[in-house]
Amino acid sequence: MGFSTDRPWHRPLRSSIRLVLALSLAVAGCAIREDPAPRAISPDDAVDFGEIATGDAAEGDGRIYLLSPVATDAPPQLRAVRRPELGNPQELLRSLVEGANPEENALGLTSAIPPDLEIISARTVGTRLTIDVNEALDDLSDLGLRQALAQIVATAVSIDQVQLVRLRVDGENQSWPTGSGEGTDQPLSIYDYPNFLETSQPNFPTPPSA
Repeated sequence: MGFSTDRPWHRPLRSSIRLVLALSLAVAGCAIREDPAPRAISPDDAVDFGEIATGDAAEGDGRIYLLSPVATDAPPQLRAVRRPELGNPQELLRSLVEGANPEENALGLTSAIPPDLEIISARTVGTRLTIDVNEALDDLSDLGLRQALAQIVATAVSIDQVQLVRLRVDGENQSWPTGSGEGTDQPLSIYDYPNFLETSQPNFPTPPSA
């Protein structure tokens, strides 16, 4: 005599199992999955971190650094101004040598870079930009040289992926002063001139005394 395995107490057990499986699949469908490969983010999903602070005296995606006007005895600091996006680093650096345009001159922006500085070549390898110039920097004073170097380095590292600058004179490596005045024969970075960059960030308030 046969018998059925579909006993009454099996039915609620099966229903519970089906419910658990259904909930598991629903949760798995809502889980965040890793993309199998890198993908482009659409403009609608991109996060806007704001505009780069500049002097707004010129338009374009490229940037050069000029000396800002100051109202005290402190030395001028570097201010970024926009330039039309140029084809290569050499063109951007030559634009830097040309200095401020008439609108920027009206704002009091200047440059420590001598107008007879020649950018012989500028080649990027990885994160390093090697710039070959003539001897025009030799005629600058100590502070003027450090300001000019800060302008060159800041402009160079504004180029995508560039982090270090090797500055040569007529193909020869040189020792250059950092912002503190110490000489180095190593490639220069923006961190060698920490006090030369103008910042729009307000000063932190002085904490109250105890």
